[in-house]
Amino acid sequence: MLRYALVLALVGCPKPAPVAPVPVEAPAVRDDVLAVTWTNTSAEVDAVALTVFRSARASLDLALADPTWTAAVEQTGDLSALKPAIVVDVDETVLDNSPYQARLVLDGGSFGKDSWGAWVEEAKAKPLAGAAEFLTEAKSRGIDVFYVSNRDESQAEATRRNLAATGFPDAETLDHLRFRPAEGDRTKTTRRKAIEATHRIVLLFGDNLYDFVELDKADRAARDALVAEHADWWGVRWFMLPNPMYGSWDDAVLGYTHPDPAAAREAREQALDPMR
Repeated sequence: MLRYALVLALVGCPKPAPVAPVPVEAPAVRDDVLAVTWTNTSAEVDAVALTVFRSARASLDLALADPTWTAAVEQTGDLSALKPAIVVDVDETVLDNSPYQARLVLDGGSFGKDSWGAWVEEAKAKPLAGAAEFLTEAKSRGIDVFYVSNRDESQAEATRRNLAATGFPDAETLDHLRFRPAEGDRTKTTRRKAIEATHRIVLLFGDNLYDFVELDKADRAARDALVAEHADWWGVRWFMLPNPMYGSWDDAVLGYTHPDPAAAREAREQALDPMR
């Protein structure tokens, strides 16, 4: 009887319904992995930086010998009584922030003020190859160095500590740091003009076209025209460092908007010119 009941129970039990698998969303493909990997790992990025800063040495002689020489398009008039100065951007121009970008890639994150602020406070970005040595040499020749950055003014002290710890000149105080104010005119041109009251800017260094000459929300054609208009200044008065990770070049492609990743990728692909 017990055996019969057991068989009957087994036969009569309905089979459990199959459980549908939970769909797993594939991770989004990031557009920045190759650029971050190149900047963070390649020997070529060091070679490019060394090339830029070494080639700039020839311009020091020219700039110091010519009292009318300036690298600032807005600086005019009699400059002979002004002390010479070099203006450099900070991020991806003298300090390498690719470890921060690498963290975003590995953690699946995106740029944010909190994470960026935390990285700045760590004050451990390494210098680009040749940057500190070149600026130290310029300082020894009587040229002041100013750091004009779009980092927030509240980040100036942490940045100063980072610059001083990695051997950059004029980083003992905040006197030579010109960072973006919280309010008012936030352009780099305005901050350069303040320097120009006492100094003749002889060389400019940056990783962004707007480190040299600014045009509000310029499209790609206007940006190309700016480069061509000042063709004689590149490699003589202006020195560009490569930054494929971010910048106004991408803003121009995206129309100065902030689309979602899929729309951004589509816009970047549509901007490509395969010449076929």
